[in-house]
Amino acid sequence: MTEADLTFLKSQIDKPVVLETIQGDRLLAQVLFIFDEGDTPDLFCLQLEPAPDGTYIQKSPNGLSILLADITAAHPPT
Repeated sequence: MTEADLTFLKSQIDKPVVLETIQGDRLLAQVLFIFDEGDTPDLFCLQLEPAPDGTYIQKSPNGLSILLADITAAHPPT
């Protein structure tokens, strides 16, 4: 992940973003918080899905933890 991606993510707490991972996954997620210190910096998020009315709804009640090193890009949903 680039510094620009990290700066973008930090500005999008509680907003929907698209995360692209080194595994080739694209996740629509709501970032809850970012822990960018220590040996394993990561972010915690909720996976989202588009709702029929154009908003986003939580896909699962369980949150995700993703290592920042596993994120290749982050951008707004389109």
